Amino acid sequence: MRFLVDILLFVSALFLPWWLVLLTASALFFVFPRFFELLLVAMCIDLLYGLPVGRFGNFQFVLSLGTIFLYLALAFAKRRIRF
Repeated sequence: MRFLVDILLFVSALFLPWWLVLLTASALFFVFPRFFELLLVAMCIDLLYGLPVGRFGNFQFVLSLGTIFLYLALAFAKRRIRF
């Protein structure tokens, strides 16, 4: 099940907007334990489509950096929520 979801998530990173992929991956974070694919898919999106951003000192991996903070926030929220 998880393997199929991972394949669909990485294929969606090719065709869907980045915000929709991250929204889907964030929802899947609450379904699967230790969903590191969230970080991997953000890295793939940055490698494929990322451009250096002048506001961040020409740093290319802005989405990946933001996803690390998102992962930490989701992990904190997941610990606080009862399932």
